[in-house]
Amino acid sequence: MCTARNEMGSDIKVVHIIVKAKSHVLHTAPVIYALTSVKVDYYTSTMLFCNVTGFPLPSITWIYKNKVIQSSGNSLAVQNVTNSTVGYYTCTASNDVGTNQVRILLEASYDTPHIVTPPTTAVIVLGFSHNFTCIATGHPKPSIAWSFKSFAQESMTMPSHHIYNQGHMLNLFALKTLESGTLTCTALNEFGRDKATATVIFRNPSTTSFG
Repeated sequence: MCTARNEMGSDIKVVHIIVKAKSHVLHTAPVIYALTSVKVDYYTSTMLFCNVTGFPLPSITWIYKNKVIQSSGNSLAVQNVTNSTVGYYTCTASNDVGTNQVRILLEASYDTPHIVTPPTTAVIVLGFSHNFTCIATGHPKPSIAWSFKSFAQESMTMPSHHIYNQGHMLNLFALKTLESGTLTCTALNEFGRDKATATVIFRNPSTTSFG
């Protein structure tokens, strides 16, 4: 209230002052929401997530094998998962109230090779050829290798042949009866192998077929 006076009189003015208190946001410690384990196929890529709440907004750090690794805040990309990249990843969130952390276990799944379509026994007339197939499952995808052992000569040399379809098909040419033997298909990856064999008989055109 303001009052003014002189010999002629007085005047009074009343001024209302409203004082607003400054709003206060409660500071809170980081809280982390994350999976404790992630499992993916060998040789694939994945993302690890570390969702964080708190005020002020927490800073996030990722640690793997005691080393800080670069990341995009609450997410971490792991490329080409193998035995060298699996294990525990630690996400740490910090602000001026406190620190919180969680460990995420990254695992890689794999399958040993299993031949589902093996080569089968065949009798091939000299001058002709025959296709043998070997298909295998497994992860990582197994490679296919062919080998041969003749009966008469104890030779490991593969008779005349061509390989097709990423190794899954072998075309064998019958040139000599002495080359009859055992054909072996081997499926192989980092975690194991599987084998399948087939008897291969080369015969002259005049020879009566078996059976």
